[in-house]
Amino acid sequence: MNNNFYLYGFSETMKSVKFAEKFVYSFRNKKSMKSKPVVMSLLLLCLLAGCKYKTNEENSSTVKNVKTVFPVGVSNVNVRTFPGVVKVANEINLGFKSAGQISRILVKEGDYVREGSIIAELDKKDYLLQLEGSRIQYEQLKTEVERLEKLYERNNISGNDYEKALAGLQALEVQVKANKNTLEYTTLRAPVSGYIQSVNFVKSEMVNAGTPVVTFIDVSSVKVETELPASLFLRQDDFVNYSCRTNLVPGKNIPLQLSGINKKSNSRQLYKMNFVPESSNSGLAPGMNVEVMITMKEETGSGNTCTIPAKAVFKKGDNEYVWTVENNVARRKEVETGGVDHSGRIIILSGISERDEIIVAGLRVIEEGDRVNIIPLPAETNKGGLL
Repeated sequence: MNNNFYLYGFSETMKSVKFAEKFVYSFRNKKSMKSKPVVMSLLLLCLLAGCKYKTNEENSSTVKNVKTVFPVGVSNVNVRTFPGVVKVANEINLGFKSAGQISRILVKEGDYVREGSIIAELDKKDYLLQLEGSRIQYEQLKTEVERLEKLYERNNISGNDYEKALAGLQALEVQVKANKNTLEYTTLRAPVSGYIQSVNFVKSEMVNAGTPVVTFIDVSSVKVETELPASLFLRQDDFVNYSCRTNLVPGKNIPLQLSGINKKSNSRQLYKMNFVPESSNSGLAPGMNVEVMITMKEETGSGNTCTIPAKAVFKKGDNEYVWTVENNVARRKEVETGGVDHSGRIIILSGISERDEIIVAGLRVIEEGDRVNIIPLPAETNKGGLL
């Protein structure tokens, strides 16, 4: 097909050249120097006309290969949006299990600490003395019990006296272990990796057991909080899926999982909802403001809601579009999106229907009005299109 266009363009060029030759011959006998520029200009225009014809024919014959899919219809759904905030999933108030005087604090506000790192310590002197005293008593009674055991074997003492001594030894052994634990409790360690939010005491201050010495935040996981009006709280069974977005992570809808809804409203008749990101690499950080999107079933609707692969949607300016195919010609259509479903497909609220054929591969080189050739998808039994 293209070769015929080339031959035709070439023939048209040759006709133009022959016409120019005749025109030059007619001026040859006149020997007018003034006519030479005019002749050369006409010859050049004839050559360009033939080349231009061939280029236009080549462009008009270009067909771009694309792959397409049809949208998948969704039962009448609607997306409701609510303001939300990202918070740390775990905020821990850390304190000693023992009372005493703080001997040193090894962290300050904002420090990052790894799991098991020492945060603070109490004065250990009294606890060391208690442990040493219980050990001495234990060793002394252990020697006594060994002597009584030999007497008991020779029937020189009663069984009751021997059992009392043995029970006393076991009680002292428990006391030694308890004093060891108490001594270990004078060292405060980080339960997980995270950041120090606040330090509530300084060196030499006295603290009781359980008094929060530092506030510790675990940033390995975050949660998203929002508030739900009572009208939607009663329609929890209609919720389909959840996601959020933020200007700090543009162009990305972050899938969420519902972790719980408070059963009692606050003073404004709002019910707090908590979510966690489905992925640990969500990009959310504590303190971010987000827009929480809840996709829910509607009792009535237009019936045009559908889903398409995420790669089929592209942005231009502040709007979102898809490429459709109509009579093998690419057409751009503006769409309204409503988050993502549980499988990661984009929910389309308006702009297209299930009858539209959507371009999913090759759309980066498509322009409005381009002619396209649809490449058929491989059959289910021909994975990868190798056959």
